[in-house]
Amino acid sequence: MRQFLFYLTFIIVLVISSCNGKNSSNNHSREVESSEKSSSLNDAKPETETHPGKTVYQKYCLTCHQADGSGVPGMFPPLSPNEWIADKDKMIELMLNGQSGEITVNGEVYNNLMPAHDFLSDQEIADVISYVRSSFGNDLEPVSKEKVAAAR
Repeated sequence: MRQFLFYLTFIIVLVISSCNGKNSSNNHSREVESSEKSSSLNDAKPETETHPGKTVYQKYCLTCHQADGSGVPGMFPPLSPNEWIADKDKMIELMLNGQSGEITVNGEVYNNLMPAHDFLSDQEIADVISYVRSSFGNDLEPVSKEKVAAAR
């Protein structure tokens, strides 16, 4: 039963992810507007300053990790301060190679698949990691595209 739920969740995430770029412009505008409102509550930056990684986050990460980075309990981990977010190398590896199997974040065990995002450019990966590392209660230094390129 647990394996069935895992595969069902994986298929749902893939379907939702593949539809991200195919939303009608009205739905996409509402989704972006809603996401920006939620993010502005968590970000200490003015609304006029948009982080370049935010767009990448909204397109590829928001479905699982939510607009506020809270994740989905028991399914997808939060992006709030934790040892995974604090480790630049671990974040880069995670983006490039994905993750399967059990991981523990803030004392909770997660066992869902995170697909590799190696199709993104070095700059996009650096931007989205830097966005996460400076949002959702995180206050960490950015990651450079050179560091991503070296890991690739």
